[in-house]
Amino acid sequence: MLFPERQLLLQGEAPVRIGCRALDILTTLVEHSGDVVSKNELLARVWPDTTVQESNLKVNMAALRRVLGEEPGVARYIATVVGRGYRFVAPVLSGSAGHAFEASPASARNHNLPTATTRIFGRAEVIDAIGRDLTESRLVSIVGAGGIGKTTVALAVAEHALRQFKDGVWLIDLALLKDPDWVPNAIATAIGVVARLPDMLAALSDFLRERELLLVLDSCEHLIDAAASAANRILADAAGVRILVTSREPLMVNGERVRRLKGLDTPPAAASSCAKEALEFSAIQLFVERASDRLESFDLSDADAPAVAEICRRLDGIAIAIELAATRVDVFGVRSLLKQLDDRFRLLTGRRGGPERHRTLTATLDWSYSLLSAHEAALLRAVSVFVGVFDIDGASALAHVAPSLAASTLAQLAAKSLLAADVDHDGIAYRLLESTRSYCLEHLRLDGEEHAVRRRHAERVCSVLEQAASERAQRPDGEWVATCGRLLDDLRAALAWAGRDAADPALYIRLTVAGLPLWNHFSLTEECRVRVSQAVEELDAAGLAGTAAEIQLLAWLGGATLFTLGLELQAVDAMRRALEIATRLGDTEHRLRCLRMIGTYEVFTGEYAAGMRTLEDFAAIAATKDPSAQLEGETHIGVAELFLGRLHSSRRRLERLDERALQHDGPTRGAGYLSDRIIDLRCVLSQVQWLTGSPDAAARTAASAIERARSMQHHLSLTTALSYACPILFWNGHYEECGRHVAMLDEHVTRHGFVSRRPVTHFYRAVAACAQSDRLEDDLRALERAVAEFHATTHLARLPFYLGVLAEFLARAGRLCDAEATIGAALASAETKDERWCVPELLRIRASILAAQSQVGEAEALLVESMTMAQQIGALAWRLRAATDLARLWGAGSRGAHVRGMLQPIVGQFTEGFATRDLEVAARLLA
Repeated sequence: MLFPERQLLLQGEAPVRIGCRALDILTTLVEHSGDVVSKNELLARVWPDTTVQESNLKVNMAALRRVLGEEPGVARYIATVVGRGYRFVAPVLSGSAGHAFEASPASARNHNLPTATTRIFGRAEVIDAIGRDLTESRLVSIVGAGGIGKTTVALAVAEHALRQFKDGVWLIDLALLKDPDWVPNAIATAIGVVARLPDMLAALSDFLRERELLLVLDSCEHLIDAAASAANRILADAAGVRILVTSREPLMVNGERVRRLKGLDTPPAAASSCAKEALEFSAIQLFVERASDRLESFDLSDADAPAVAEICRRLDGIAIAIELAATRVDVFGVRSLLKQLDDRFRLLTGRRGGPERHRTLTATLDWSYSLLSAHEAALLRAVSVFVGVFDIDGASALAHVAPSLAASTLAQLAAKSLLAADVDHDGIAYRLLESTRSYCLEHLRLDGEEHAVRRRHAERVCSVLEQAASERAQRPDGEWVATCGRLLDDLRAALAWAGRDAADPALYIRLTVAGLPLWNHFSLTEECRVRVSQAVEELDAAGLAGTAAEIQLLAWLGGATLFTLGLELQAVDAMRRALEIATRLGDTEHRLRCLRMIGTYEVFTGEYAAGMRTLEDFAAIAATKDPSAQLEGETHIGVAELFLGRLHSSRRRLERLDERALQHDGPTRGAGYLSDRIIDLRCVLSQVQWLTGSPDAAARTAASAIERARSMQHHLSLTTALSYACPILFWNGHYEECGRHVAMLDEHVTRHGFVSRRPVTHFYRAVAACAQSDRLEDDLRALERAVAEFHATTHLARLPFYLGVLAEFLARAGRLCDAEATIGAALASAETKDERWCVPELLRIRASILAAQSQVGEAEALLVESMTMAQQIGALAWRLRAATDLARLWGAGSRGAHVRGMLQPIVGQFTEGFATRDLEVAARLLA
């Protein structure tokens, strides 16, 4: 079923993965069903704003026919009208049931498998067999020679297994990886764990422990020991994980089941079969399909069948070699093609070592390459530097040729199977198969061109990212990500090359600065920190110390360090150096950014007065120099006011800012710098709302911050939102929901390496468990470790509160001496840092400890003091808790009659939140 308005093609209820250009061709043909649509009409419809060669149409038409499952020479759907165009010949029924797909579970994305546009020949039995192997063994290896089709088979098995694994199927392409130490990182990146940790394999195994998924480790042969070690550890630690491997040799790991893949079937040498008999063999079927892609009129005749059979035998049934040969049928014809191959193989006999099949593939590549024109070969060598997909402009830049020549040459190379053509929203995107890429890179080195081409590659990556950064505010997120996201691997490759080129450290710095928005968008904060640290070391050599480049690098280094290593002194040192340069150069943007981050550091290390002064400096500069920055500055002033106990002032400020943000906020875009400013605002506002007596509003505000972060798909912002939502849920007594949010937070912290959030995760997991625990001692130990972790990471903001909560649970466990010492430390810390926001709650907790020690009079006095102070700072929530405890204390003695007169007026100040724990307890007491 085709749904043009949804850009959707279904087979049954499952969506067919098809490129947008191929889908546009199909839509056009279906709209004109029965009529001939000329090639010019299709080109004008599918590429309305771009001039492309007719070969682009052929590439996409071939891909479309493979998706539709058309047999070679049989037009079930699309007929070629020679010399005129194409006609859609299948019956077409119109309808309006497009909405029915919305609930289809097949639309959920739980994999990273590439778009399937190629039919598979002769592998149905082995695909089914390997699928059965995976149900019986947790490690299955597909072993065979290069180009034999291991990856194709593995991807087909993976496609069939999608519904069997709750947490998805994930492809890890190891072909481009050179360093065996990075195998765990490659696996982690593929499944979405982007943190870079010292022991990545241990962290990865821990992350996978409770998951059910299939990992496809593709092209392991050059990293065989590292792949085997990673597979062994993952299988030992994560019982729900299964692994499918492709390699030229087995991993030799216990429990491994090995399937050796043979070449495609070819007719026996003694047979002199006709075309019909030859087409029963999978190698012949593949040859004919690829030849038909190149020469639409190609039809296997009885006369040519023996020659085609000999070609396929000569190529050992190796799929890629057969494809390369078949695409030259239009030039040589079948019989001349066989002669060409025989001549080439005789020339190479005895010259190459290694397995026979490997020599066959190399010989085929040699032969295909030798048939290219000089400009085709030069462009193919140049684009071999691209790690990921690339477009016409990219190829033009690296090959140093006009875009029109690059476009026509790429189309010719794709038609000859030397390039794979995919499609995306920008048009055709090309990529090299790894065997072809390695072959061409070697030629690039031998021809002495590598240095020049890699420099052009680095400059191309820079220019695209710099242009995208300048357009960031005007472009929708999806479009920006589509343009820049695919450059991430090329950015890494360019940095690796530039880092080795000591002659030009300035290029390394420029690349690093250009990559900052990309790392930020994908929350690759640790990668950003490492890269920026390396670039900072090159500033003097590049002559860029004291320049705008140093400001940018140091500002990002400081921020990234805060979120990955925690509140380290080196972070604030970097930001102070950047502030000094920005002030000297009159760079207002970075001066404000540094002031904001320094103020944040001071606030969250408990230096509230210093933080307030820094943030007030920020606000004063923003008011006159850049009013658009006031939201961020005033939000952090609101944070400082919160900690200092100026709750009414903080709430008024934050609600005014939120109202202003709602009026001016358009569609959500990526975070401009680390965390999104509106999410930061709503996170703080939610806590102030709860403290001042609006628990339902607080929950809604926290939920809106989470939803915004999800819509942006910005992981750092999401961890911020989750870390602020956890205390709201805990205070409201929604412990199970708090636990669920902690689990989400923990997953993002683990995936992305946001170390500064880890103590928060551990603390709220422990307190949610303690609040519901029948084994309090076990959960208390986890809570004690979490509080110690705040100390160890100098995360001192809210530390008095964390100590207070620990003291309360210690008292509940009967450890009254420990509880007394802990609450004493909490009150002393709050007094030293003037952290007044939680003092009423600390006094209440101390009163509960005294009451447990039968010191009722002292407890009563502390509760009255707590209520008085809560009223002074505007903390209605703490006042209710203290009043409730006092009511319990009175209810146990002769003052029970005074409970209503004291408690009712406080409860009466609440207009919401009556389903929260504290108000339910108060209501029961009043009843």
